[in-house]
Amino acid sequence: MKKKFSKKTFILPIIQILFLGIFIYLILNHSLQKWLPIFGAGVILSLFFSRFYCGWMCQMNTIFRPINWVYSKLGINRLKTPAFFKHRVVRYIFLIIVISSMILSVKFKLKANILLYVTIASILVTLIFEESFWHNNICPYGTILSLSSKPSKFSVKIDNESCIACGLCQKVCPVESIETLDTKKRKVIKNDCIDCFKCQEVCPVDAISYKS
Repeated sequence: MKKKFSKKTFILPIIQILFLGIFIYLILNHSLQKWLPIFGAGVILSLFFSRFYCGWMCQMNTIFRPINWVYSKLGINRLKTPAFFKHRVVRYIFLIIVISSMILSVKFKLKANILLYVTIASILVTLIFEESFWHNNICPYGTILSLSSKPSKFSVKIDNESCIACGLCQKVCPVESIETLDTKKRKVIKNDCIDCFKCQEVCPVDAISYKS
């Protein structure tokens, strides 16, 4: 599967590493709560540019990249998402648990770094299950952004006229945000897509673009 290289191919890893560095810096300085304004900015951006935060800024998504690379090189297949967790209500239960934990830790002045615990949980889950399990069914960030990104004007789109129904984009999508139409051509589910552009890199006919 040949990948095309573009400016995004080189810029994306740099931005991801930059934000991961900021996250680590905040941990070391015991001020991880300052990450919340960054996430807040991501939510605001998602109203216009879809889930830009997930693909470019999220520390968890960046950590997943080397994990995926190692598993790919070793030929290790991870477990599929358990059927129970595919119910949409489950992701909202996790979101409520995380928000409640954060509120309680502040109210009772507990030394519990919820954001760090969530990040550790994401790594443990992704070491065992396919990446989409975390993105689509557990991640509290993803749940919020899947809602806030619905009105976004810009998103990754597949041109129906140009699509040749090869399915390569669907195979590389880490969040299973590409669905098959009755015509066998593909369509991106906007509020599930994390704007990682992996689909665009493998499309042989340049049918995928980021536009309004």
